[in-house]
Amino acid sequence: MERSLRVISALCLITCCHSLGLVLKRETSAVYRDRRLCGVLICEEIVSPTSYKARTVPSVVFDNIESMSVFKRVSTTSDVSASDKREDLIGSVTSEAPSLSQVANGRKIDGLLEARRATIRVELVKQDDCQAEFVCQVRGLDTQGRQALSSSSLVPHPSQREDQVYDRREMPAMSLQLYTSLQQLISQSVEGLVNRLDTFERRLDVFENRIEDKIDNNNNLNKLIQLDSKVSTELAQFRTQARTDILDSLDTMKNRVYDEQKDALKNVSELFKTTLNNTSDLLSSMESELDLLKSYGQMNLVTVRNETEAIREMLTSREVSSRCLKNAKTTADKKTMPVVCIRGMNGAVNKTYPKYIKTSQFTLQREILCDTQTDGGGWTVIQRRTKGDVFFNRDWGSYKEGFGKLDGDFWLGNEAIHILTYVQPQELRVELRSGDKDYFANYKRFQVKSESDKYRLQLGAVSSSIDDGNRGLSYSNGASFSTFDRDNDQTSGSCAITYKSGWWYKSCEYSRLNSPWSGDKLRDAWYNGKKRLHATSVEMKIRPVKTS
Repeated sequence: MERSLRVISALCLITCCHSLGLVLKRETSAVYRDRRLCGVLICEEIVSPTSYKARTVPSVVFDNIESMSVFKRVSTTSDVSASDKREDLIGSVTSEAPSLSQVANGRKIDGLLEARRATIRVELVKQDDCQAEFVCQVRGLDTQGRQALSSSSLVPHPSQREDQVYDRREMPAMSLQLYTSLQQLISQSVEGLVNRLDTFERRLDVFENRIEDKIDNNNNLNKLIQLDSKVSTELAQFRTQARTDILDSLDTMKNRVYDEQKDALKNVSELFKTTLNNTSDLLSSMESELDLLKSYGQMNLVTVRNETEAIREMLTSREVSSRCLKNAKTTADKKTMPVVCIRGMNGAVNKTYPKYIKTSQFTLQREILCDTQTDGGGWTVIQRRTKGDVFFNRDWGSYKEGFGKLDGDFWLGNEAIHILTYVQPQELRVELRSGDKDYFANYKRFQVKSESDKYRLQLGAVSSSIDDGNRGLSYSNGASFSTFDRDNDQTSGSCAITYKSGWWYKSCEYSRLNSPWSGDKLRDAWYNGKKRLHATSVEMKIRPVKTS
């Protein structure tokens, strides 16, 4: 084996290339995996302006390197000197895979492709590799941007062996013949031994390759075992954490469901309590109305009795006259028939009332202002601004009870409006005069919630030329009532303080029918998204919804 290494170390190398560097360095002292290296094959290409000038022979001048590959030429026939050889790829680096580090067939291969440099280094252990022919190829773009290929080959040539020594002493002819025969015998023996050693070495290489592959497989198996252990550990941690998270989530959900059930029961209890109170108030109101009807009935009964006696007396005295009878009937009508503010009230009694009359309201047990003519009449006026003689920047309590006078400007009161809209579904009509034009907005449903709900406004569909369902009073749908001492709007400030009036504010926009007078008008009383209306008079009125 040592003899073979010394023979190979004495080879001289012929490099057939122009500028591409391909060298084989002898490494008799280096060791790889307990085996001694016979050499290191290095292929290198560097792109630089100075290397261009240093080239004295025609060669490819690269401006950019795309790939580098190293091949081993192997004869396809038993004749080593034959030209019919194939090239086996040992390793390559490309722009897609710019780095290489692997062990294959007893060779350790490292490669790197950088911006202007490419290198492949191969550590050789096998003797047939150190005696083989290698080719290095580089592909890229030349200075003119064209595809170019440069190739360099390395061919070892055996030189005279260092251990060949010839004896120059003269010998007798017989001894010389004997020496020659002995030398031939020894040469043949050595040659046979070398062939056997080569055969043994090849088998040993195959065995070593198998051992190396098994070692690599064993290393991979160890890595798989470590990975499996790591995955098992992380999976166990995940299960533990997931179980903890699920238990925490269940506890949180349990508490949340408990709180929601508690809130729901509380809301139901409050709603039941409110409903019970409202029912009690309604029963009280009905009782009062029944008492009032009873009083009217008794009064009518007394009147009828008196009229009957008068008629009887007139008949007895034969002083019957149609005029007296008519006057008596008119007087009885005035005394016995109270005015009720209902839809179609003029046609129902065959009588024409003035547009506005004051009358008693049974449910509220108080006097109201009734519009008898607009759209069939029967409207209870809940707000009126025509004179500007009443101050509307008032506190929560004042808006709750109401203020002003029915023959001037007034606010009926949030509590009264709530009762009327709670006892029976109501519709709302808003009338507004701006300049010389009259505007109106009819809302199919109108309700004001209780004080505990901050007298919240609820509106239905609208029919109007100044409210598109998103602006005007419709913008305040769902808003709570606000005054300067109760800020319930949806802004960071207070709309009631800014505009000096109580109203259903959201963000201080689109309607402010209770704002102060500015001269002879309410400025910015209504905004429909296109035009701001400055009102000279405003009126809000409600009546029960017509049932089919």
